[in-house]
Amino acid sequence: MTTARDERRRTVEDLLQQRILSTEIEPGQRVNESQLADELGLSRTPVREALLRLEGQGWVRFDHGRGFVVTPLSADEIRETYPIIAQLEQLAVTTTGQALRTLAPVLGKINREFADSAEPGRSHELDARFHRTLVSRCGNGRLIALLARQWQTLRRYEHFYMTDAADHRRSAEQHAAIIAAIEAGDLVAAAEKLVDNTVGSMYVLLDRLG
Repeated sequence: MTTARDERRRTVEDLLQQRILSTEIEPGQRVNESQLADELGLSRTPVREALLRLEGQGWVRFDHGRGFVVTPLSADEIRETYPIIAQLEQLAVTTTGQALRTLAPVLGKINREFADSAEPGRSHELDARFHRTLVSRCGNGRLIALLARQWQTLRRYEHFYMTDAADHRRSAEQHAAIIAAIEAGDLVAAAEKLVDNTVGSMYVLLDRLG
């Protein structure tokens, strides 16, 4: 059961995520807990609870002497996380079987909306929905939960990825190729193309981070 305290913490968490994604609070910048609590008309307790959750997700870190600061984007985190997601997604697709074909119309609709989106936040939301839908029929709750945690870790990176129109367009084309393989009943090809899509994002982001 969700309590009022949970809702307050979630409000702070959502607000902080949006400000970090928009770089209103930049990487390495301190999060002013007192100012945020005053702005929202809350005590510092839900603010601190939200920051602790975001710390667990890698969005912020505690710096002795400064308090919580926004975690800089990390090439190591990209290199370590994207291959894990690629392998988990591949497992989910190959174990779903031909039931995956029933999702092709839904995936196509999501991808059309994704291709037409020009706003990074919306594009990321649609991309995440596409990937969640792909693995939704695998029947393995633990696998889906593992993926959800890894996707949450990469939310900032995916938002950053979607700011480039050419990369966005390439992702839409890769999604279309995945759907075509699913419609043809070739789950091996679909899984391989999905891996290419996910790992390709990794290389693009590493290049951008220099």
